[in-house]
Amino acid sequence: MIDQQQVRRGSGDLTGIDARGALREENRRITWLPSLDENGPTAVELCSGMGAIGLGLRSLGFRVVRAYDSWDQAVAIYNHNAPESVAVECDLLTDEGLRRVTKDCRGLNGVDLLAAGPPCKGFSQIRNGHHHKTQASQHNRLLAVMPDYVAALRPRIVLIENVPDLIRHRCGKTLEDLLVRLEAPGARGLRYRVEHDVFDAALYGTPQARRRLLILCVRSGTGKEALPDPGPNLAPLYSAIRRGGRIREEVEPYRGILADPLDLAMTQAQQALSDIPLLGPGEPEEPRPYAMSPNTAFQQLMREGAPKFLSNTQTPLVRRETVLRLRQIPPGGCARDIPAHLLNGLSRRFGSAYRRLHPCAPSTALSTKYDCVYHYAGERSLSVREYARIQGLPDFVSFPATLACRRSAYEMIGNSVPPLLVRAVLGTALRTRNH
Repeated sequence: MIDQQQVRRGSGDLTGIDARGALREENRRITWLPSLDENGPTAVELCSGMGAIGLGLRSLGFRVVRAYDSWDQAVAIYNHNAPESVAVECDLLTDEGLRRVTKDCRGLNGVDLLAAGPPCKGFSQIRNGHHHKTQASQHNRLLAVMPDYVAALRPRIVLIENVPDLIRHRCGKTLEDLLVRLEAPGARGLRYRVEHDVFDAALYGTPQARRRLLILCVRSGTGKEALPDPGPNLAPLYSAIRRGGRIREEVEPYRGILADPLDLAMTQAQQALSDIPLLGPGEPEEPRPYAMSPNTAFQQLMREGAPKFLSNTQTPLVRRETVLRLRQIPPGGCARDIPAHLLNGLSRRFGSAYRRLHPCAPSTALSTKYDCVYHYAGERSLSVREYARIQGLPDFVSFPATLACRRSAYEMIGNSVPPLLVRAVLGTALRTRNH
């Protein structure tokens, strides 16, 4: 079972304004290096994607011993970047998939943590492209089968991630049914204490306002782990910075945290990207040196264990009419800032189109499309490397073209879970085990 002394300290509750000195000391202890303790707590991942949750788990000292996903390219990228090739392609919706996972984990001396990031397209209000109802149903079913895997593996702790829109799906019935099944997932008296809350990744160091629903399940009688307070809703602060509006008194203190380059509690877009070479649109892929030494706590963390030269720096091509429109959009702006004479039949005039990063604010939530945000200092969208930075993925994580195309890399990143969110929230929960 999980011993609190075996688990590295997490980032803690990074929303506490009065804890900035302690946070800076904590930041110096954050590491991406995996645990080398063969007796450390074990973790299994479902719907693992390219491995972002695993990054957070390993930074807490977990040994990720198995990871499963149905997308072959994501499995290949996971194994390329992981210390061991633990990810395998597996259809978790089938009886065969359940049998395989159960058989694979039978030889383990128990599973300490089961982590899952089921696809969210069936619940999210964001629609990228045309999602068929059948595809949405498949995505919904993946979340629905999670209790079956909990019953089969009997982990001590379960962590499940999804979008906040799940709370409203079918007027709350979908989430309610899931929680009931997680509380009693199988026969033989197996019971879990279950709780959930919505967390903003930007409050845990990720340079992106990305709200995510986290569900924590603790097997009855094994500990008192609990989710931390999720902190305030800082959407008014982000909006005020991006649009030059008045900052409310109750969120004013967080502007100072966001502006401090040495405080990993919150990270601006420019604090995340300024050490990456600023390239024009359509630049080819080639190894490139960093533009400067790391000058923020976030950059220092992202560069831990990274090679000397950056990969995945190729920048997307941009059409001339897009460049003309972007020149009219200030940092933090969107399609609504485009003058009428430059619209030329543009149908994407809503606030989520043509979003441009503001250097002094976190990014808006990334989607799976490369052009969901544009650079604050250039008339182009982001490279895969910049996209990964906004998601909080360290620079040693790479996406070789031999394993996944560039379009797939953006999709993998957009679908992933910010590892800093995982390590902070779960790390805090683990420290409450015996309280």
